[in-house]
Amino acid sequence: MTNENCLQGIRCPACGQEDRFKITALITCVVTDDGSDPVGDHEWDGDSSTHCPDCGFDGKLKAFRKPVDLPPDPDNMNDSRAQWAGAALSTFMKETGTDEEDSLGDLLADLMHWADRNNFDFDAALDHARWQYGAETNGERPG
Repeated sequence: MTNENCLQGIRCPACGQEDRFKITALITCVVTDDGSDPVGDHEWDGDSSTHCPDCGFDGKLKAFRKPVDLPPDPDNMNDSRAQWAGAALSTFMKETGTDEEDSLGDLLADLMHWADRNNFDFDAALDHARWQYGAETNGERPG
C-alpha cells in the first residue's frame, strides 16, 4: 500500500513495513488538579522518537523517511538489499549502544578492525562494494 496521508514517505529502515508506527507526539493539554484534557491537535517532526512495532527498530522519525531520489533498480532488489543492511545496522546499534547518527561510521570502523584481525583487505572489499553497488544500480550482472 502506498501511504498518502500521515505516513506518506515513511518506512521502517530495518524491516520495510509501512503500515503503523509508534511516534512520540507533542500535545497541549489543559491541566487541573483533577486531570488533563487535550486541546487542539498533536504534532511530531523529524526528531520525534519513532518505534516500529513489527521489528522493534527505534530511531528518530527522519531515519524512517524514504529517500526521494533513488538510483535505478533494474532487478527490483535494492529495497531488499537496503532492508538487509538496515537489519544489520539495527543489530549493531543494539549490541554497541551507538546512536543512529554515528552508527554507519562506527560500524564501518569496526569492520576495519575486524578486517585487520582476520587478514582481509578492507580497501579491496570497499572497492568491490562500490563496484557491486554500481552493478546493482546500473543493471550490470554482478560477478
